[in-house]
Amino acid sequence: MNPDVLALEEMGTTNALMELRASLKAEGQDFPFWEHVSGADTNIHVAVLSKFPIVARHPHTNDEFLLDGRRFHVSRGFAEVEIQAATNFTFTLIAAHLKSRRPVPEADEAELRLHEARVLRGIVDERFKANPNAKLIVLGDFNDTKDSNSTKEIIGRGKFKLTDTRPASATASTCPLHRHISNRATWRGPISTARTILIRA
Repeated sequence: MNPDVLALEEMGTTNALMELRASLKAEGQDFPFWEHVSGADTNIHVAVLSKFPIVARHPHTNDEFLLDGRRFHVSRGFAEVEIQAATNFTFTLIAAHLKSRRPVPEADEAELRLHEARVLRGIVDERFKANPNAKLIVLGDFNDTKDSNSTKEIIGRGKFKLTDTRPASATASTCPLHRHISNRATWRGPISTARTILIRA
């Protein structure tokens, strides 16, 4: 693979990201532009590496929601960057890592994941409200199946519904950004949608 933009979940510290960049550069993959976002989880983060300039950054590090009367934070935050792929072509990329399927005592893990997905979809809707013609990629580890409520929540519906880039998606190939996207790590089988790429262009 020879990606121009790489989104990372389960990322460690900024130093770990710099070490990864150095290792990739030694292998001929130079990513001069990068973003590292920390959320409520202090151990794992999300990051973006890019060969193209990152012209704007909108990190989401403190989003919260109510569940059964309790306030929770989006655990890993969301990385949102605007990338200039050509002189006259810029797109927005949002990288996410939703709540894992591991049970936790605080609340039901599926409900936590669904609420994080709703926060993410809210960010997507705000982007389209500001610019109905926005070119947008939402990707990451959604930790759920393709037919789950949380994944459907992110995809949305109506005019601003996102397109699933998995090969099984009949509409993906009609999206202009689709031919530039590699989605090799999307499907792990019936258990989880490990890494999913959703687009609208």
